[in-house]
Amino acid sequence: MSGAWRPERRNRNIGTSWSGYSKCNDMRVPESWQDKHGNYSCYYERLEVLSEQEDTIGGSQLKVLYERPRQGFTYGCTPPDVIKILALAAKESPALPDIVAFRQPTRKQQQQAPVWGRFLYFAEIGKHEGTAIVLESQELGTLLKWSKRMTIADRAEYGRLVADGHPFVENKRHFQAELIEDAVRNTKLYRTLFHELGHLAHYHQEVLDDLSALDQNQELARELYFSKPTSEREVFAHTFAEKLSHSLILAGELPFAPLPFEPADVQGQTG
Repeated sequence: MSGAWRPERRNRNIGTSWSGYSKCNDMRVPESWQDKHGNYSCYYERLEVLSEQEDTIGGSQLKVLYERPRQGFTYGCTPPDVIKILALAAKESPALPDIVAFRQPTRKQQQQAPVWGRFLYFAEIGKHEGTAIVLESQELGTLLKWSKRMTIADRAEYGRLVADGHPFVENKRHFQAELIEDAVRNTKLYRTLFHELGHLAHYHQEVLDDLSALDQNQELARELYFSKPTSEREVFAHTFAEKLSHSLILAGELPFAPLPFEPADVQGQTG
């Protein structure tokens, strides 16, 4: 082979992301732990609380924090809806969260790290702390896209979304659906909330409950729990959610009409 320079054989990756081009200006969710008030927290623990309320369900104290959604966004459910669901679930769930937060994500968070909801094993949201379920608002009319090339887990989640009522339409490369109010409600209230309760039930069973914990030493039990593959914890949460939802549907408790909610005046800011 000739050692002469041949311009037609130049590296085709030059000037592309494969060679690092434009990597310095990728859009990312800000990772600063310090918020504008000087407090240290993760971005999903920061809320501008419009109203908060405290309820007692089955002997458990529950704080519900509500952040006003932006124009065109919806939570798909209200605090009274969630309280009713948790009261129904208390009969079968070994534990309830300390906090339920309704959170409005920023545009960048919505684009880069979209979620229906989160379970936080320990959260500090303003003056409140403990286990938390965070439900994030969704923008109506935006497209929910699923590639036709799916893993087994993706295929299962796609099936759940179809069952929730999302109107998917097939095109050349994707299945896509516009977010509509009823489908968002079905996903958030009747599935995501149950799924996050499943994570709490799993954690309670294997870490907090002395009779079933992975080890009598709680620190070691926690370490063993988090050493499990994420997929294993997700399977437990999905199974728990499906069983709980099925039992409540058979009992005639689900579905139910949205319960009225009028947020009170601003009581304070969190984060």
